[in-house]
Amino acid sequence: MPFTAANHYDFTGDDITGTLDAHRSAGVWAAQLVLSGQTLESTDVTRSDLGFEVRTVVENLSDGNRTHLLVVLPRVTIDPDDGQVSGRSAGSTPAVTFTSYAVLYTVHGGSNEVHGAVEAYDVRLLSGTASLVR
Repeated sequence: MPFTAANHYDFTGDDITGTLDAHRSAGVWAAQLVLSGQTLESTDVTRSDLGFEVRTVVENLSDGNRTHLLVVLPRVTIDPDDGQVSGRSAGSTPAVTFTSYAVLYTVHGGSNEVHGAVEAYDVRLLSGTASLVR
C-alpha cells in the first residue's frame, strides 16, 4: 500500500506556533513561526535524519549574544485512502497527529569572552497535525 508524504504541518506548544508547507509546484518547504507573539522572519528549512529542521535567529544583541530557535518536526506519511485517520472530517484531507520539540538557544558572545557555559538551551514540547493538501 503506497503512502504519501504529508505536505502541510500545523504545530503549537509552549508559546510557539507555526506552519510548515511544501510549495505545490516547486516542492520547496516554507515555514512561518511565531514565538511569544512575535512573527519570526528568515526561516531556513532542511531535511535531516531528525526529520524537518526549521531554524531562525530570534535576536541578535550588540554584546554578541544571539538567540536562535530550532524546531524539529517528524516526517509523516499518510494513507490518502484511509478514512479512519485522526483529524479527518468530511471533505478534508487525512491528518496525523504528532509530538515533537523545539529548542530556543542562546549563544553568549565569543567562546573566549564567557566564563562557564557558552550556550544555554530551553527545550519546549510541541504537538500538531500533518496532512496532505492537494
